[in-house]
Amino acid sequence: MLKRCREVLVWRWRRNPLKRRSDVAEAWIGLAAVMAVLFAAPAAGLTAATAAERSALAESRGLRHVTAELVEDAPAATAARFSGTTGDELVRTTVRWMADGSTRTGTAMVAADSKAGSQATVWLDESGRTRPAPPSTAQAGAQGVVTGTSAAVGAVLLVLGLRWAARVRLDRRRWAQWERNWAAFDAHRGHRHA
Repeated sequence: MLKRCREVLVWRWRRNPLKRRSDVAEAWIGLAAVMAVLFAAPAAGLTAATAAERSALAESRGLRHVTAELVEDAPAATAARFSGTTGDELVRTTVRWMADGSTRTGTAMVAADSKAGSQATVWLDESGRTRPAPPSTAQAGAQGVVTGTSAAVGAVLLVLGLRWAARVRLDRRRWAQWERNWAAFDAHRGHRHA
């Protein structure tokens, strides 16, 4: 069984008087597809993962955190969509903080159900505008893994799609060649009997 499977897989590489140029082309396309899946897809995934993780960590550059005070009560938490419980839900509310010797106000994401006067950490950019909290190292790593996996899967699907398209084109050429050969055979056979 194993010998038969090996013969089926490598028949395009052996010498054979019935082997067509399209069979050789298909063998090379298949080999290129295997090599791309084995080497290019992981490389694309690793590159995308590294870039996504660096990008996520770069979001924290230039940000600083300050302690702010809630000006109003934060909205109540809503029931979690799937579990039916409330979690560490963040909601947008108005906060006040001191920066450069002056009091500023703005909106920020804080824990749900926080009361007015309670404190929260607010992230500010260089110009003093509130920004979302930057991702942690673990969150950046997870974002990199998801992005890298998506890129690798996308590369594999692209390679397989290109191989499929090449095979369809080769099959069309083979069918056209078969049609021409049968037409020539029928024409030759018709002349022989006439």
